[in-house]
Amino acid sequence: MLKSTYDKALVLALAAPVLVVTFLLARTPSGGNGVETRFWAERRASARIEARLTYPEADRYRPRVSAGGCLIPPEPIPLKELARLEEDGDWAGIAAAYGLQSEWNQAGSFLERMTASPDRDSDLAAVHLARGAHEKALRLLDGVLASKPAHPQALWNRALVLRDMGLTMKAAETFEKVAALGEQGWSREAKAHALTLREETQERARKWRGARDATLALMDDAQAPLPLQEARQSPGVVRQHFYDVVRAAPSKERVLALIPLARELDRIQGGSSLGDYVTRVASRDFARRGELSKGYAELVRKRVSAPESLVESVRASGEDDLFVGLALHNKAALRYLPDLVSRAQREQDSWFNLFLERELARKETADGEWWKAEQRLFNALQRCREGAFSTRCVELEIRLGILYADLRRLTEAEQHTRTAWSWARQLQEWDLELTALENLNHIARDRGDFSSAIAYVEEWSARGGRDRIDTCYWSHINQAHTYYLALRPEAARGALDAAAACPQAPLDLMFGATFAELARAHPDPKDAERLHHVLDVARVSNPIPGDAVYARYIEGRFALDREHARGVELLTRAIEDARKLPSTDVLARESWTLSYSSLVTDAGRTGDYARVLELMAAQLETQVPAKCALAAAVHSERSVAVARGPNGELVGDYQGDRKAPFAESLSAQLVPERVRQALRGCPQVDVLAWAPVFGRTDLLPSEQPWSFRMGRTLPPAGGAPTSRRLVVSSVEAPALLQLPRLPNWTPPTEPEPTALELLSGSDATPSRVLSRMSDATEIEIHAHGISDPVLSDAALVVLSPEGNGRYALTADIVRKQRLAAAPLVFLAACSAGRLASTTTHEPFSLPAAFIEAGARAVLASTVDIPDAAGRFFDGVRQRIRQGTAPAVALRDERQKWLARDARNGWTHHVLLVETSD
Repeated sequence: MLKSTYDKALVLALAAPVLVVTFLLARTPSGGNGVETRFWAERRASARIEARLTYPEADRYRPRVSAGGCLIPPEPIPLKELARLEEDGDWAGIAAAYGLQSEWNQAGSFLERMTASPDRDSDLAAVHLARGAHEKALRLLDGVLASKPAHPQALWNRALVLRDMGLTMKAAETFEKVAALGEQGWSREAKAHALTLREETQERARKWRGARDATLALMDDAQAPLPLQEARQSPGVVRQHFYDVVRAAPSKERVLALIPLARELDRIQGGSSLGDYVTRVASRDFARRGELSKGYAELVRKRVSAPESLVESVRASGEDDLFVGLALHNKAALRYLPDLVSRAQREQDSWFNLFLERELARKETADGEWWKAEQRLFNALQRCREGAFSTRCVELEIRLGILYADLRRLTEAEQHTRTAWSWARQLQEWDLELTALENLNHIARDRGDFSSAIAYVEEWSARGGRDRIDTCYWSHINQAHTYYLALRPEAARGALDAAAACPQAPLDLMFGATFAELARAHPDPKDAERLHHVLDVARVSNPIPGDAVYARYIEGRFALDREHARGVELLTRAIEDARKLPSTDVLARESWTLSYSSLVTDAGRTGDYARVLELMAAQLETQVPAKCALAAAVHSERSVAVARGPNGELVGDYQGDRKAPFAESLSAQLVPERVRQALRGCPQVDVLAWAPVFGRTDLLPSEQPWSFRMGRTLPPAGGAPTSRRLVVSSVEAPALLQLPRLPNWTPPTEPEPTALELLSGSDATPSRVLSRMSDATEIEIHAHGISDPVLSDAALVVLSPEGNGRYALTADIVRKQRLAAAPLVFLAACSAGRLASTTTHEPFSLPAAFIEAGARAVLASTVDIPDAAGRFFDGVRQRIRQGTAPAVALRDERQKWLARDARNGWTHHVLLVETSD
């Protein structure tokens, strides 16, 4: 009944915002101000919102009273008062009235009509907060506080956002800033919130550290009390260090003294594995084991890695548990994994077996078999949840988050990392909370959410950091790099200087790369000396080939604006050296990309627009277009766009001080109108672009035929291939992905001019699809695409699983294939054309991968598409078969669909990638 009443009110509100009424407010005889005061008093009296609104009448303090958990719908807003506000054009007042009643959609619709301002943005952030869109809210509030640091409502709302994100120490700090403003009511409540949040957070830290220290005390003091109470409160950290205590025990008596603690941990988490372990160790010959245990204890105390010789010596001694412990402390688990598995299986310790599952998944990932790792981690998590819920479950969730982050599946990475973070808080596993925070920082930065990335770093730092990580350096260098990516050079330089000032700062390659970029904006006479010191440190500590190439890129990037010829030489050499290394060398590939983008934007800076085209063509391994071409590139705050018109004339635009990251800007800001005008009269346009520009579908007007160009069409081996169309449809997605079944593909009613092969159901596995693609002239895939729906992450296509669990068709797999018949490829899967995330340095997408494998053209959508999209792709295919150029065919079919129904706007986001002849 309550829901029905609310729905009716909402329908009226959507139909006409001023007609939300079931009664009229009785006016006082005097009307005017008295009525107005009564109107707002009644709005505040019924309000239960936490957020603050900037409209003065809506922001007067009143304590919030619990409704006892019952949902009581608010009284409808009086018509006459809303009409008065509308007549006055007071959109802020109407938005505030709706906001006080938690009708946030209506409040947001009025706020979005208003011009951006600190007050409007603070209120709009409250709308996003209510919707759970914390990233958007935080970004708006950071903008408000950058211009007005003491804005009371923005500070309050930011504290709420941080609290809801779990960043409790920064939320407490922000509430304290509100309290310092001395506002009646608000300051007292803010102080109480700050005290509660800070105390709850620090209490978890105290309990975790107390449990850890009480357990490790058993290594040094035979008379230390057994931490039985700590084991009941924080069993994870006690058990984690209990293994070290047993391994370090120098005598049988010291081991037997640990039996009560072992039994208590077994009682809490089930089984008898620890009691059995202690009994086995007590039976060992301590005349031999004693000295080894003492050496182990010394390594644990100093927190240093064991020498390889010691690991091998203990390995041969038969003391299995000591060998396992040394291998783990030496971070050599992957190297000794088969031996670790065989020895640990003899222990029959479910806790430790879950750890081995995590390590086996790491190895499978390192071997390129990530789908096996994914399934292994899911299976281990299921067993972990069915048993005694423990710290190991948190570690498995963290590992799954890291796996998805490496695969650029950032939404899934964030979901699993947040789950791990929530579990860590529940289990009072302080160290794992901090690990989750570190991973959330990297995920947020990779997806271009810089406000959240900074907030995670600040929270990590406010909590005191984590053992074995330099708290000072880690926080400052991560802030510096994030500020640099967000195009906030002054903040980045300040954080970079703070990182350099940290005691024993490692000054790694991240420092060098950030420093080289920032030094050109704010040069200092001592910069060259500082950079040489950084590179000297990097060369000594990173003798890996890819790292050496990256160091050369940094040096060239720094020199380009000071010693131009030397900078060009170093960057060119970095490109050549990177090309010699395997494509799996991430730093080498990144060096190659960044060196090219540095040279391209530098050519734009000097006005050498012909050189821009030449460099872009070389990077894309395609021909330099003689006419009708657009080249566009972005490198940090620099960008260049060059058009070559129908008569070969060049028009270029260079921008050297972009104020916002490219992902947040419109393509019109990259390719201004005068550059677009130079391409008028072109029957179609070849676009040369690399990440992050590659994949943008709004570079040119939709009525102008154009396509991305990369690579060259290779002549088919053995002459013209036999025409063959491969269709993949009706795949059986793995149950773990919980994806709905797609409609079956309907074969054409008319006879096909080419041979048709259909792979569907359980036959549509990655290996079969890859095999049948090799000599197809047309490839059409109807399946689910998985990618990040918030920002642009590289997609994968979900196929039916193999016997080993592998189900995904990904860019890295496709690019290794050889498509001998130079096929035309249609990816009719949601978001299959999405590019990897905004901070990646490579067009790591399925269309680019198919081109690298030998396709002559690829069509794919960069957004989610309806089921009817298959007919759209079929229309484009038919036009191409009739002899129309692919870019023109795409444009014509798009216009046909838009003329039929304006809701087909998704067709604007279908991109085309072609090779040059």
